[in-house]
Amino acid sequence: MNGKVWIVGAGSEAGLITVRGLEAVRGAQVIIYDDLLDRALLEEAPAGCELICVGKRKNSHKKEQEEIHELLIDRARRGLRVVRLKGGDPTVFGRGGEEALALEEAGLSYEMVPGISTCISAPEHFGIPVTHRGLASSFTVVTGHGAGKTAESFNTLAGIRGTLIFLMGHSKAGEIAEGLVKAGKDLETPASVLSRVYMPDEKRVDGALGNLGDIAEKVQAPAVIVIGKTASMHLKSPEITGEETSAGDYFSKNAQPTALIVGTRSFTRKVAAALREDGAAAIEFPCVEVIPQTEEIPEEKELKEYDWLVFTSANGVRIFLEEIDRRRMDIRALAQLKIACIGPGTAAALEEARLYADLVPEEYTTEALAGALTRNVRKDENVLILRAAEGNPLLTNKLENEKILYKDCAVYRTQYIPSETQDADLIIFGSAGGVRAYLENNELEDMQPLCIGVLTAAELERLTGKKAVTPDSCSVEGIRQRVKTWRER
Repeated sequence: MNGKVWIVGAGSEAGLITVRGLEAVRGAQVIIYDDLLDRALLEEAPAGCELICVGKRKNSHKKEQEEIHELLIDRARRGLRVVRLKGGDPTVFGRGGEEALALEEAGLSYEMVPGISTCISAPEHFGIPVTHRGLASSFTVVTGHGAGKTAESFNTLAGIRGTLIFLMGHSKAGEIAEGLVKAGKDLETPASVLSRVYMPDEKRVDGALGNLGDIAEKVQAPAVIVIGKTASMHLKSPEITGEETSAGDYFSKNAQPTALIVGTRSFTRKVAAALREDGAAAIEFPCVEVIPQTEEIPEEKELKEYDWLVFTSANGVRIFLEEIDRRRMDIRALAQLKIACIGPGTAAALEEARLYADLVPEEYTTEALAGALTRNVRKDENVLILRAAEGNPLLTNKLENEKILYKDCAVYRTQYIPSETQDADLIIFGSAGGVRAYLENNELEDMQPLCIGVLTAAELERLTGKKAVTPDSCSVEGIRQRVKTWRER
């Protein structure tokens, strides 16, 4: 049977997706997503969900529109639950209607899930109401791509007394201003350019219609242009508390250095949350996807042959617990097992199932775990290691040298997800695999690298020649403290 497609508006940032949209993401088997959306939403996808980036940016299209239609139709015909995740709202210059028609013509089921468009959220985020009693009783949204070629003539637009909002018009700001002024719009009409809204380097620049082209040059795309009396308003929000300069610029409160966090979705989410608590600007860059290989997990009967269960990551713990739950395995089957974890983060993931580690080394490294096992495992005991296919061979080499019996099970593997990087001051890597994945299509530029441990730092130096700073402990808290030290210095 055919599957179904949900065409979902992701809103302008992760917190602005609708409940219905989030439900669709959490139930998806395939997510086909755009560049201009908050990647934190991808963390809500279930394990094993196929993630396909089809982002289209100016002069850089990963997929043409027809290819996107083909992808939607192909995955739906495989009987899968497909989410087409689009920034803002699907039909506000999002071509959601074209995708819906393509699905209709293919005879496939779909559902449109509205989203909060940037045309509303961006101005409100910076204290500009799109309508306001006594100033504007309407707002008009126009694509800035075509500027003078747009279907709405400048004569019509110039006569509108309400708020004019141009999306995708950053590079056409001068043409937009010239067309409106020639059509009779007052040169002194307030105008604002809102750049990279909801990103750490977001910026608002204020001016008038007469110098719109000049103020747009002060900021980067993507940007939203607001023209009209409400563009002079500055409703203060706890999120936007920057001070005004003589040029009328408004900045977000966070002028801290920006950290780009590279790794799995779980890692980037945890590190970003910790840094944001300290007021740091954090960009999540989940370019490493965890692919479960649950067939490698032994059956209940075989588990009873082991004395130790070893986890080297929270991902391994999660995949193991989800699989034994799926198999309806009685947790008492683990009663004879002692459990070792590489660190407190991995042990905490275990504790969610009311299981507690018997062994956690003082240092959170593979080397320390290997040493702790060789000191605690008897020669007649059997060890089962559940970890990534790319696991560090140091652990098994150490066990072999000590003639300890073990089985090394690759319960998951990692896969690179192509993504477009962003500028930052600091780049944080959670694994050697994350280093390799990032460098496959990106460069470090001038960013200061921070690696979770010495092995990750060694891989970075091998590939780039650059030395990274490392935390005192291989943990989220260790990274957090190291970033604090780096910022202070």
